[in-house]
Order: sequence, then structure tokens, then C-alpha cells
Amino acid sequence: MRNLKVLAAVFLMGLASCSTRLDLVNPAEPIPVVYCQMDPTDHTFYLTLTRTFSGDANAYDLARDPDQVFYTQADIRMEGWVGEYKVWETQFKPAGKTKVQGIFPNVPGYCFEAINDHMLTVAITNYRLVVNLPGMASPAYSKIGIVEVPVVKSKWDNQISFYNNAAKEIGIEPGLGTAYCDLICVFRYQQMEGVWVNHSDTFLMRRDISFDVGRTDFFYAELFYKQIAANIKPVNDTIVRKFTSLDLILFAGDIYFRDYVETYVNAGNLDNPPKGNIINGIGLFTMRRFAKKPDMTLDRWALDSLCLGQYTKQLGFVRW
Repeated sequence: MRNLKVLAAVFLMGLASCSTRLDLVNPAEPIPVVYCQMDPTDHTFYLTLTRTFSGDANAYDLARDPDQVFYTQADIRMEGWVGEYKVWETQFKPAGKTKVQGIFPNVPGYCFEAINDHMLTVAITNYRLVVNLPGMASPAYSKIGIVEVPVVKSKWDNQISFYNNAAKEIGIEPGLGTAYCDLICVFRYQQMEGVWVNHSDTFLMRRDISFDVGRTDFFYAELFYKQIAANIKPVNDTIVRKFTSLDLILFAGDIYFRDYVETYVNAGNLDNPPKGNIINGIGLFTMRRFAKKPDMTLDRWALDSLCLGQYTKQLGFVRW
């Protein structure tokens, strides 16, 4: 019993001597955080550049300090290569844009832009992004290959029809280098508000489409009407709407974009961004492509389903 009392006394003395204040980890060297999604047909390329930060102050106060978040100097270049030869280069400059939401400082410094001025007769086969920053022994950089433009096609004169499986005539052809595809819908209609008022809703129709050989079920009636019902607000009986047209837009990305998205899907802790494909940094350099089938209409059967179907009848669409 005496031994137990001695152990208890030692334990209580240890608690009394412990400080309730934890020692903070020493501030770490900042790491550049670079994000750039580019399309070779863009007139201007945009890039965001921030950095990781640490310190002995409140994290919210640190995040509001531009010196903690932004770099005051940066040499950022995008290069075009044909095989092993660099044939083109453009330099990024501050864009003057500010962050308008969140806790970060609302001052310029995070967004950069570069003019796409290459007029080459040879096709660039890959692009390289290089970010030189003060205090870094080596630049942050990344290299990506070309993603070819995908194709969205319709056999029925830009008309959507689900009669007799006609929707199979809407086809998607991914371009070379495509590893990820989303199908986006821009849905336009008019709503009676004393007068007919134009409205438009943009939403994801299909995420990460699989292009297995022989597969034709990526776009079908139930999916189409369920997505419309999920993304357009229902109305009461006093409001009517008329369908106008819709666009189908295919977003295509490379393998780096797919890896980046899958990191978010599979990771349980999203406090930190995925590392991405930036060497000596965090973030993503990727190529994106778009294909568009504009001003599509609905045939009689598809319009009837929009107005009277079980999924969308509460949306107030009429056939006249």
C-alpha cells in the first residue's frame, strides 16, 4: 500500500509540473501552391500562386497577412515543346485579380496571366510550366502532354429523342490523351413572370464517363430527367415554364486531372489539398478541352416527358 501511495504522489507531482501550453512547431519553409488549367486555344492563360505558411500566431490572422500567403516576386513561364526541343515560351505577369471570398487577404497577388501568342506551323507535343521563386534552390515545375479535342455528335439534327432508343445516336468520342470526361448540360427555358423571362441552369449531367468498348448507355431518358429535376427548382401551380433549348458540353481532362479528382474522392481527410503533379510544390498543371453541341431541342415524346413525366412534372413545363 505504501508503494502505491508513493507512485500516486509522484504521478500527481508530474501533473503539477506539466504546462498546459503546448510548444508550437517551429515555422516551416513555405511551399509553393500552383494551380493552372490550360487549353491551347485560350487567348490568355491563368495561374494561381500561393504558398503554405506557419507561425506562432492564430492561423486566421496569419491567413489574412498577404506576406504569409502570397509571393512578392515570381518568375513564371510556360513553354511549348516539340519532342525534346523547346519552340515557344510565354511569361506570366500579375493579373490584378483579388480573392473576394473567404479569410484570405483581398489584395492582388495570387492570380497571374500570360498571353497565348504562339503562331507556330508545327504542333506542340507537350507543355512545361516553370516557377522560379526567391529562396528556392530549384524551381517548381511540371510537364504535360497534349489532350486532343473530343467530339459530341448527334444524328438527329441536334434533337434529343428517347423514342425507340434514339438517344444512342448521341455519341461522344474522346480525343487522344483524354483520361477524364464530364458531360455538362446548359438548360434554357422561359418562365412566366407577368411576361416571359429567360432563364438558364447549368449542371452536371454525367461525371467521369466510361468509354468501354460497345457501351452506349451514358445518356438515357431516366438519367436525363432525374438530373433536370435535381437541378431546376420546382414551382407551384401558378407558374408555368416553356423549354427553349439546351447545350451539351463535354469537359475532357488528362490523367493528372483524373488523379487529382480521385484524391478528393478517395481521401477521408480533406484538410490539405492533393499534392498533384507539381514538382517541388503542391498543386496541379493540367490540360482541359471542351466540345459543345449547342442549341439542341426535344422531340415530341421527349417534350411530353419533360412536361408530364414522373420526375419533372412538378417543374411546371407546358407543351404550348
